[in-house]
Amino acid sequence: MMKIIRTIYHKTRRLIANTPPLPTELFTFPLGLTLVLLFPPAVAWIAVAALLTLSMLLLWCMGALRINRSVVGRSLFVLLLWGGLFLLSPEDIMEHPLGAQALLLISYLISSIVVAAYRWAKEHRMKGQELCIRVRILRVERLRFERILVLSSLAGLLFQGLCAQLCPVEHRDLLHIASTFIVLFTWAVYTIECIHLVWVQRRLENEEWIPVLSDDQRPIGRVSKTTPEYEGGRLPVVRLIALSRDMIYLEQSEAPSLPAASGYDTPFISWLTEGSRPDQVAQRLIDLRFCGIRRARPRFLLHYHEEINGQALSVYLFAVDIAEPGQLLIDCLPTRGRWWPIDHLAPEIETGDFTSYLRSEYPYLEQTLLLAHRLRSSSSHS
Repeated sequence: MMKIIRTIYHKTRRLIANTPPLPTELFTFPLGLTLVLLFPPAVAWIAVAALLTLSMLLLWCMGALRINRSVVGRSLFVLLLWGGLFLLSPEDIMEHPLGAQALLLISYLISSIVVAAYRWAKEHRMKGQELCIRVRILRVERLRFERILVLSSLAGLLFQGLCAQLCPVEHRDLLHIASTFIVLFTWAVYTIECIHLVWVQRRLENEEWIPVLSDDQRPIGRVSKTTPEYEGGRLPVVRLIALSRDMIYLEQSEAPSLPAASGYDTPFISWLTEGSRPDQVAQRLIDLRFCGIRRARPRFLLHYHEEINGQALSVYLFAVDIAEPGQLLIDCLPTRGRWWPIDHLAPEIETGDFTSYLRSEYPYLEQTLLLAHRLRSSSSHS
């Protein structure tokens, strides 16, 4: 029995660890608005406090209290503000059907001002320290919904004030309908927030990340593969040159996925993403278009730094020898992709339509691989 309980416990912890943070003030704001509609204010406050305590214990047991500490802390702050306003408010406000809800909305607005001041002071103190891009994305989404909640709270207070002016206390049914509308609207906002946070979380989990490297190849950050731009470091790129006999395969690409470098170039080029090694990326590149029986094995040639359109790059260059040109799946349009004889490539590399990548690599290729191919070719003819 204990083994089953431990198994369920660990599975639940892993599940919670992979879920996004809880919506802002989930324990106090929407639950308080709902309970005060059903129970007297004092009973509703005690019920919210009990639910918040139980939720904190549950999160602590499941190991999710740390990731949701800001939500729990602010919920506790709103709860204490709400209770303080209960004690300071006159009896006629507490007896009004919309009074307790109005005090909760005011408590949330006060907490928003305090939290905004705290964040401003914290950002001023931690100026220059950049957060992980994933944390920044989640933070932006949370702040966006907090602004929605602030605006909805202000709108709710105005709506309650309008109802209080137009509807006498004797028309409790109409005031009850207005209170119910505020509750339903708040829960709708929270439902949208939950769905949106789950969607953002899954997008981030499925996103591929490119490490940002310093000049000495130390990781100093990361960027999304969807928007691979970074000014403070180098993004790693893996390139693979395919050779066969005395030829090198190049393609004309008009819409490169990497930093724009139009012209003839090797089609085997990719970002080096987190969790992959350069040799693994090079192997995947050739495997996608190689149709021979024996697997082609790339070999590492050179690592160099390049800058394309203002983006600093760290380039890993590999080469692969293919026995027959027909073993490579080439572009079906001859004007876009073809095997270039080495002797024809040399006089055109500086004046022809070739990428800056290839121009940077050609001197090294000429002194190593291409020279070796020429020597083998001359020895075979002799």
